Parts: sequence; C-alpha cells; structure tokens
Amino acid sequence: MRRALTVAAVVGFESYLYWQYAAHGAQFHYFIHGFTGVAAGVAVLVLVRGGRVSTRGPALDVVLAAAAGRLLSAMPDVLFLAADLPHERWMDVFVAHISVHFVPAPVAATFTVFVLAVAGATAAALGRRLAGLVTAGAAVVLLVVGLAARAPIPRTLEEVRERPGIALRCPLLASAAIPPSLRRPSSNV
Repeated sequence: MRRALTVAAVVGFESYLYWQYAAHGAQFHYFIHGFTGVAAGVAVLVLVRGGRVSTRGPALDVVLAAAAGRLLSAMPDVLFLAADLPHERWMDVFVAHISVHFVPAPVAATFTVFVLAVAGATAAALGRRLAGLVTAGAAVVLLVVGLAARAPIPRTLEEVRERPGIALRCPLLASAAIPPSLRRPSSNV
C-alpha cells in the first residue's frame, strides 16, 4: 500500500508540475530543472551517506531527497508564478537554476546527470556502496563540467536580441527579444 501511495504521489506531483510548465510553453524548463533537481537531491544523499541508502520498499529516503532537490531546483519558477519575481543571476543558488540553461545540450546533459545519479542510488540500495559513490560522484562531476563549459549568460536585453536562438533555451527571454511592434497583443512580457 505504501508503495502505491508513493508512486501515486510522485506521479500526481510531476503531472501537476508538467501542467504548470506546459501552460507557459516551458516544457524545456520542466525537463532540465526536473532532471537537475532530482539528480542533485539523490547524488547528495548517496554521497553524504557514504553510499548507504534504504534498501527496502520504495526507499523513502531516496524519494524524499529527489523531491527536495526537485522542489529546490524549481523554486525560482515558483517565485515567478506566485510572486511575479523575474529570474535573476542570484537564483543560481537553486541548483544552478539560471546557468543550467546554458550548458552544452542542456536536456541531454541534465538527463545524463539524472541517469548517473539514479544509477548511483540504485547501486547503493543494492549494497554496492563503492559503485554507488562513484556513479553519484560522476553525476556531480558531469554537472560541474557542463556548468564550466556553459555559454555566456546574456546580461542585457540587447544581448538577448542579438542571439535569437536563445528562444530555444528560455521562452520568456525569447518574447523579450521580439521587438514590441511584432509582439502579439496578448503578450505580457
């Protein structure tokens, strides 16, 4: 019963988050912040505990770490939706929320980090502590390398307008790059 409730809670939570991102045309953000947040939470759990995680049931400690990481990585988006607080550079304290958009191949990179972190937690849960630590550590290293290799973050609206391809990374910035005379009347950015 506990397993079914845990699965239902995770599926319900993720469905709600996806619906919120999709309502703003920001599915890209759902994936990169989801992968990065879950990976960060799970990798930190495995590394801090020295490769020891729960081995019974749906590993509540892993699920809670994943949820905490997921919520932390989405916090700037929650602040934007709830309080109309625009994204700013300081929001990188939330699992590199801004910078992760600019790593090379962001969805593929964050998915790879996610897979490594989950594989590390799985290895740890199977009693393979060293494999869990190495794999979770590899997830962290890959994320750090990706962040080190990221493209420069635009600092001004002019820089955004000079790089129209940024629309692939951030739909909200993309609408700011469109000259006012070409915007749809319903645009509020």
